[in-house]
Amino acid sequence: MRILLPGNRFLEAGGRPLLAGILNLSPDSFSGDGGGDWQGRAERLVSGGADMLDAGAESTRPGSHGISCEEETALLVPAIRHLREQFGKELVISADTRKAAAAEAALQAGADIINDVSGLGDPAMAEVAARYGAGVVLMHSRGTPETMQSAENLRYDDVTDEVSSFFEMRLKEAERAGVRRDSIMLDPGIGFAKTTEQNLTLIRSAGVFRARFGLPLYYGVSRKAFIGALTGVADPARRDPGTLGVLAYLAEKGVEILRVHDAAGARAALKMLEILQKG
Repeated sequence: MRILLPGNRFLEAGGRPLLAGILNLSPDSFSGDGGGDWQGRAERLVSGGADMLDAGAESTRPGSHGISCEEETALLVPAIRHLREQFGKELVISADTRKAAAAEAALQAGADIINDVSGLGDPAMAEVAARYGAGVVLMHSRGTPETMQSAENLRYDDVTDEVSSFFEMRLKEAERAGVRRDSIMLDPGIGFAKTTEQNLTLIRSAGVFRARFGLPLYYGVSRKAFIGALTGVADPARRDPGTLGVLAYLAEKGVEILRVHDAAGARAALKMLEILQKG
């Protein structure tokens, strides 16, 4: 699949999964890798095999309170400018934001993709993405980071069907605003308003989403709480081995983009999987 980016550039997705390296600019990160030396982490992600960097300045971990658009932009814009200068036009950069104003500032600074964990919750987001020709990661969630794990938001009759219905609704909104369908990636929102069992169901449902929408799939599972719950590893920074198991499963399902903290480990695991599959 080809994902349309600004300037009539394309991101080729297919074959081996692409890796989106997680670059947390905020110190309020569930995985303990936020703030600090983000420049060094960016270099390690790229040298480790990340195909793109996903930079975010606002924590969206469960229970987080969020920050103002001004605070978010003050962190996000200089970082994107630095990444563009450091790595050139070849590197694909996404901005992890749910605010249209922050997204527009990020696109002006050189971002290619908006990774919106609210799934176009800001009514102006689709119009901004359309105006700049940006790629869009359309993610399912409910509520806000403060409320998403409430009992009400965790209630589904059929989680796969309800996430699919959300995608259908938001895709229509995006296309009405002028967003090209071939610019959109779908993320079922693992860990966002989901229980452990619901997360597993959505991971197993990758083929359902592909058959229903025919769009690139984008999964963010790295170090998340469901892995800790199932493996008994409380510290998110020690969940990379469990993460690799999920990544290998998603790769075999044909998922196009995987969002990771440890690009080098993921790249090595996926390389071995590819070798074994060819053999």
